[in-house]
Amino acid sequence: MWGIILAIVSFPLFVWLKARLGGRAKLAGAIVILLGFAIVVGPVSIIAQVFISNAESFADSLASGTLAVPPPPEGISAWPLIGKPLYEIWQSASVNLGDVLSKFKQPLEELAKNLLLLAGNTGLNLLQFLLSIIIAGVLMLKEEGLTLWVTRLFLKLTPKQGQAFVKLAAATVRSVTRGIIGVSLLQSLLIGIGFTVAGIPAAGLLSLLCLILAIIQIGPGLVVIPTLIFAWSTMNTLGALLFTIWMLPAMLVDNVLKPILMARGLPVPMVVILTGVLGGTLAHGILGLFVGPVILSLGYELLRAWINEDLATASIPADREQ
Repeated sequence: MWGIILAIVSFPLFVWLKARLGGRAKLAGAIVILLGFAIVVGPVSIIAQVFISNAESFADSLASGTLAVPPPPEGISAWPLIGKPLYEIWQSASVNLGDVLSKFKQPLEELAKNLLLLAGNTGLNLLQFLLSIIIAGVLMLKEEGLTLWVTRLFLKLTPKQGQAFVKLAAATVRSVTRGIIGVSLLQSLLIGIGFTVAGIPAAGLLSLLCLILAIIQIGPGLVVIPTLIFAWSTMNTLGALLFTIWMLPAMLVDNVLKPILMARGLPVPMVVILTGVLGGTLAHGILGLFVGPVILSLGYELLRAWINEDLATASIPADREQ
């Protein structure tokens, strides 16, 4: 499934490269595969390197007893609900970190196990995704035969709308890529710039978390809003104000760009696409992000065609029509 999705998304690039290379399809396919490898492996390697470096530094500091936690800002204790307990834990950690860690020994051990499991799954998922890129390259090389086969399949299912449904499925995948993945990347980039300039701790990891939350349609507000509270508690008024002025539009930019980009070239209402995105993501994760809107869009168009056909063939008596 990932190979099919990547093939649909990358096919315009493949066609463009093929035309520039004098019709050499295999060379164009190989370039697309190598670009896919670079895009996937590059960021993953950088993130892994930073994570491993930070983990080693943390472990060395903890083992040597040189790890120090600064005292909490006074404003934190005034936060509603979580302010007072957070201030007390933070203050205790700044005085005696070992004592605080011993109190949370069992949760920390569970967290370590989950992180190891996540690291193992991430490596396996990375290998699967690289294999999907290779499959996508092969599918693009066989595009003519596959398109003909899929078109015949849809014509068997729905003779009148089969050709249109093939185009709709491909357009929906590209629309979701443009409107969800593209906007999420742009949004997390803007948020990451704000974190870095403002000197927010762990800016890179927080930006990555914002990207994940944006893709799965939860939104980066879960990260940005606590960061704004932290900024107003620790920064001067002017710095916190400038940080807020940058972060609020960055947090909300998807509400403007997503409908514009996802609606381009699609006959399906935006609410159908977004419902498919949300339902597919909840049911099948990131893969469902693409499959959900495709299935819902085809179902919507099939239902609409069926209703319109019945209306066109129905004969309503004149007196009842009146």
